[in-house]
Amino acid sequence: MNVLILGADGKIARLVEKGIISDKAFADVKLTMFLRDKSRVDDLLSEQSIAVSGDVMDVRSLNDAMEDQDIVFDLTEIFNSLQGTKNIIESMQGNGVIRGISLNQLGALNKDSTIGLQRAEAYEKSELDYTFLRLATLNDNTEGSYTLMDKGKSIKGDTVSRQSVANIILQIIDDPAFLSKSNVGVSEPKLSGNIVVI
Repeated sequence: MNVLILGADGKIARLVEKGIISDKAFADVKLTMFLRDKSRVDDLLSEQSIAVSGDVMDVRSLNDAMEDQDIVFDLTEIFNSLQGTKNIIESMQGNGVIRGISLNQLGALNKDSTIGLQRAEAYEKSELDYTFLRLATLNDNTEGSYTLMDKGKSIKGDTVSRQSVANIILQIIDDPAFLSKSNVGVSEPKLSGNIVVI
């Protein structure tokens, strides 16, 4: 299986990449790490991983990286422009890549987050097998537990660990049918905190 991670030097991306490289369960995964300066992930290069320099706003470099991929994870979290998301979706479609996963902040379906809403709608209207994860406020706790909620559902809690999000992504790599064609909120399964709609 070939996996492309866009925004490969982010904190969540690094947790996923380390998980792929270190866990024998992912020994058959070939990882491509895509970011503006590929030297920033030199420490994650291995027999099963490569790094390429590029930008999601540069269609040519995006298409080059997209070739022969099976799963694409958009970890760039583009909040101020819809064009990057459109480029990713069009590149996936043009290269025959079906499975895609994208992250966004918790308010992606709220009226105050127009770009987040547009990004979610772009994936939902595409013919891709997408997973759109709307994240509560991120923390660096090492605990990897989480709660998933369909859009419009109310839950308690307003934070989630980066490790939890990485665990979800690793589970999708292990089982691409997990959260297929889903738009879900992600939060810690705690009863403290405010009720939020995700």
